Amino acid sequence: MSSFIRRLSFFILVGLGLLTPLHSQAQTSIRLLVLYPQISPAYELIFKEIISGIKTHPETDYIAISINKQTTHEEIDQKLIDNNIDAIISLGKYTYNFTSHFKEQIPVIHGGLLIKPNGHSGISLAGNPEQFFSYLDDIAPNVKRVFTVYNEANNGWIISLAKQAAAERNIELIAYPAKELREAVFQFKDVLSKANSANDAIWLLLDNKVPDKTVLPLALEAAWKKRIIVFSSNPSHTKRGALFALFPNHKEMGFSLAKLALAQLNTKTRRSIVLPLNSLKISLNKRTASHLGLRYSKDLEARLDIIYPLR
Repeated sequence: MSSFIRRLSFFILVGLGLLTPLHSQAQTSIRLLVLYPQISPAYELIFKEIISGIKTHPETDYIAISINKQTTHEEIDQKLIDNNIDAIISLGKYTYNFTSHFKEQIPVIHGGLLIKPNGHSGISLAGNPEQFFSYLDDIAPNVKRVFTVYNEANNGWIISLAKQAAAERNIELIAYPAKELREAVFQFKDVLSKANSANDAIWLLLDNKVPDKTVLPLALEAAWKKRIIVFSSNPSHTKRGALFALFPNHKEMGFSLAKLALAQLNTKTRRSIVLPLNSLKISLNKRTASHLGLRYSKDLEARLDIIYPLR
C-alpha cells in the first residue's frame, strides 16, 4: 500500500471517529456549571462543601456561580456557550426554579434540597431508607415495628422504598399519611398511644408538612417514659434525646451529583431520575442508648460522626 493510500485511510478512520490522532488529546472530563443561590453565610458554607465534593470527581471539571434575583437566563446561556458546558448542577430551592428553564437544552442535576420524582433529575436530601433500617438493625436489632407520619405528596416515594427496606429485615413499617399540620399532630398522638415497647420505634422524616418542632417534644417525652426508640433525619434531634439520626455528608453528596451528571451524559436516552441520598453521616446519643439498655459494637462506634452528649 502506498504511503498516500495509508495516509488517506488514516484520515478517513479519524473522521469516522474510529481512531484518534496521536497528537490529539482525548477528552477525559465533562464540563459542569454549578449554580447556587446567594444566601446566608451558613447555607453558603454548605453549598461550598458540596462543590468541594464535585471537585473530587476525577472525570469532571467545573465552574461555580452564585445567582440572585438579578441573574438572567441570558447570562447563564452565555456562560454555557463560553465555557463549553456539558451539564448543569443546580443547588438549592431558588436555583431549582431558575434552572428549570434549561432542562430541554442540557442535562440539569438538582441537589441540596428535598425533591421527589417529578420529571427532573437529582439527588434529594431525603436519606435512603435502606441505610436507616440498616443502622437500626445494628443499634437496636430487637425492633419489630417502626411508626412514622408522612405527607404523601412529599414523601410517598420514600415510604415506598422504606416498606421494601423494612420488609427485608422483617420489620413492620406502619406509616400514617397526613396532609397538613393538624392532621400530623393527631396522627402522632395516635402513634404514641400505640407504640409501647422496646420492640417499637418512631421515625421522624424530613417533611415540611409534618414539622419536627411540633411533634419532636411529644415524641421524645413519650419515648423516654415508655423506652421507645426515636430515630430521625436531623442531628439536632439526637442532641435533644433521639437515639440516632442520619444526615447529609455534603462533600460526598457533591461527588454523587457529579457522578449522576456523568451518568446522564453517558445515557443515550436522557431519562429523568431522582435518587434518595446515600451520602450520610450518623449521630448517636449515648445517654439515650444507655437508658434503653442498648449495647453496640466498637466497630459501629468508630463509624459514628457525632456522639451526644458532646465530650
